[in-house]
Amino acid sequence: MGLIGDVYFWRQSIVLTADCIHSVGTGFMLSFPAVLHPAILSPNSTGIRATPDQTSSIAASHGVTGMIGFFMVPFLMQTLGRKTVHIGLNLLVSTGFLIFALAQSVPVLFVAKAIQGLALCGVYVTSIMLGEYSHPKRRGYFMTLKKCSVAIGSLMCHSMALCWTWRQIAAFAILPHIIAILMTLMWPESPAFLALNGRYDECSKSHTWLHGDSPKHKTELEELIATQMERRELAKKKKSLKALIKKNLKKDFMKPFVIASILTMLVDACGRYYMLAYVVQILTEITKDKSIAAFCTIGADSLTIIALLLSCYIIRCFKRRTLLFTAGITSVILMFSTSLIAILKTYHTIGESVIWIIPSIILLNVFIVNVGIVPVCFAIIGEIFPLEHKGIGSFATGVVFTILYALVMKFTPLMMEKTGIEGTFGIYGLLVAFSLFILYFVLNETKDKTLQEIENEIRGVKPLLDRKHER
Repeated sequence: MGLIGDVYFWRQSIVLTADCIHSVGTGFMLSFPAVLHPAILSPNSTGIRATPDQTSSIAASHGVTGMIGFFMVPFLMQTLGRKTVHIGLNLLVSTGFLIFALAQSVPVLFVAKAIQGLALCGVYVTSIMLGEYSHPKRRGYFMTLKKCSVAIGSLMCHSMALCWTWRQIAAFAILPHIIAILMTLMWPESPAFLALNGRYDECSKSHTWLHGDSPKHKTELEELIATQMERRELAKKKKSLKALIKKNLKKDFMKPFVIASILTMLVDACGRYYMLAYVVQILTEITKDKSIAAFCTIGADSLTIIALLLSCYIIRCFKRRTLLFTAGITSVILMFSTSLIAILKTYHTIGESVIWIIPSIILLNVFIVNVGIVPVCFAIIGEIFPLEHKGIGSFATGVVFTILYALVMKFTPLMMEKTGIEGTFGIYGLLVAFSLFILYFVLNETKDKTLQEIENEIRGVKPLLDRKHER
């Protein structure tokens, strides 16, 4: 059956569309510092004025309160469900933008960014949600479309800055989240969440609504329910704190956690977030012209969208590991090339005219990162944790993410000031290379596998139904 006539594709696409609209709003949220900071740092500003230290701290506060969000949201995901959490994340971000639009002082800007920080975990937990709702063969490009939506939000934010004030942009950015809330109300609850909580009849209805009742999908449903029944029986016998700690030190939690943490560091180091927030500052430092830097920024956003759209096809054709390491090694080469050319320019080994090579390499690296590294990393993060560890796994990975995010937002401007473009890209290039080296030895291939198959592989066990047949 083709996609047009496949009702289950369209049902899963309702979830995808709501999440993509939420991601457009996330793109506004992550790119907003590139609009806000130049405005409040400008000596010609007639509104709020801030110091460079205050602006970098506003950006970093996003990550600090994000840690609180990661404490709360995974628990809420496991108790209230995926739908409720998705609605809550949209409410937090839209509230933050409303406060931005009405702000009259620097402390209020901190409050707005801190409230949005509580929803920063949405970068990860919405990937996990989408992974639960989507078919294994669609999961890869669904995740990629989600990332593409973030890039569309970023492009809209940077483009609007050419003619709109930061207050007007903040007011407009509320709209995607309102639409996302309305669309989320159309979802069923996640079958994985319902099975996890012992609501097996509702799980069966939700799974059938999303995937159909073919023999293959009935088998997947039976495997899901059987696994969660076994888990709940074991959980009744092991409720002590010691048993809980022991459970979370087992291979089926620690290995996915290590993989997800290193993937998180890789995404941060390759420029996913600091390029959104500081791309104008980076390109202005290179070109010495704010107007040229602004148009280069729009070019970078456009390349990001093209790259992510291409990756929808590429991620279906190549294995996760192959795509990740090919794009990763290419990115390392480009980042070291940027650093080397900047060093040669500093010591006058090359002329000023050649310096235009650096923006070109940076834009090429933006393309490579978004065609390979970003979609693969988020696809794997959404797939890798066994169902019983999704809550604590989201939290633990989220703590790593918020710490790294806060550090990147705070210290990228400082590194540029102290070490220049050459030092900044050299340091981040080394971090990317280190991450790839570790992942080469620990990363499992997950392409076209159901979440239950990935879980069985992590645990090193046969499917439960196969074990019952062997008896």
